[in-house]
Amino acid sequence: MTDLNRLRVSLTKHNAHKVASLLREYPASEVFRRLEEVHAEAAQARKNLSVLPGDTLPPVWNKVQAVGPDAIDALVLVAIVFSHHDLITAMSKASGRSGLVGRIERDRQLSGKAYTNFVRIIDQLSYATRLEYKGVTFNLTEMFEIGGLGPLVGELLELKLLEANWDRSNSVAEEATRLGFHEVFGISAEEFVGWLSLGSQPEVAETKLPPKDREFFGDPTEGSPPHEFEFKPGHVERDVDPLPRAASVRSSANRLHNDIQNRLYAFLKAELGAQSVGTELDTGSGTAVDVVTKHDGKTTFYEIKTASSVRASIRQALPQLLEYAFWPEDRRADELVVVSHLAATHDGNRYIKHLRREFGLPLSYKQFDLDSNSLKSA
Repeated sequence: MTDLNRLRVSLTKHNAHKVASLLREYPASEVFRRLEEVHAEAAQARKNLSVLPGDTLPPVWNKVQAVGPDAIDALVLVAIVFSHHDLITAMSKASGRSGLVGRIERDRQLSGKAYTNFVRIIDQLSYATRLEYKGVTFNLTEMFEIGGLGPLVGELLELKLLEANWDRSNSVAEEATRLGFHEVFGISAEEFVGWLSLGSQPEVAETKLPPKDREFFGDPTEGSPPHEFEFKPGHVERDVDPLPRAASVRSSANRLHNDIQNRLYAFLKAELGAQSVGTELDTGSGTAVDVVTKHDGKTTFYEIKTASSVRASIRQALPQLLEYAFWPEDRRADELVVVSHLAATHDGNRYIKHLRREFGLPLSYKQFDLDSNSLKSA
């Protein structure tokens, strides 16, 4: 009989995600010779990757390399989750679960080092959309938009089930569903079977929105009843590893966002003082602002965007900033700032000025210059 308690790996090592960078850069056959390059712990890597005798990686890792870097990141996350029964349970019982979106909270699903390390894994593999001291919100939507990933997940889960003493009396999909593995992903049993067997996309994943904004633009509900916005200073530093040569577009964008958030917080903290700057603050209506300052009686909301143009950055940020500040009718901020790594443009400046003049919006666009490590006004 399948016994998930047999799935165990150290949860106190923090480098489990590092194997993804090796798989993105080198043939699977070279991964174990290169673990020291990323300071990955060998025993943990063996468990997570379900290695065969002689430190040989199963064929599934060669196959996923052919799909691409996004697929590698996704399969590594799946491998880590299904290497320990506590992580399976944590994901299955994630707080505030709404389809592919959920939240792992400190001292609720996991505690201590296990919590800290798993949060870092989710963030580093670019599936975190909100990170605070008390919890991390994840969104798995992009995982289900990767063509061909589902059958590879099925192949990997077969290895995990065999490790858990599965007797092969039924199919991988049947056993995985019987054990409730679909609840880890937040999809129905039928959708899970279709994904593993055919690679079919669950209905909840049919969106092309950027991962950081999926909950905001894809939420079909009115949200929870609003409450008063409360400013709280402080910041949870986001991990920003050097990008490997084969980094995916999604990974690059998320790491850039994290990098700007870390630096913007440090810049504003130096300018205004630690008690005047906070990040990932709850607006009071179920959404969160990237960075907030409260200084000399003035509250400013900053929304960070990493789009490829100033126009796209403003387009993505504007509806979020308006809702953060005014939904359903309160005014929570005195100034709204779109922040991007891109220098302001003539047309962008004209547009912002027009919005300010015509509609009275307290809106501005600012570049965070990564070379000078400073915030520049248009």
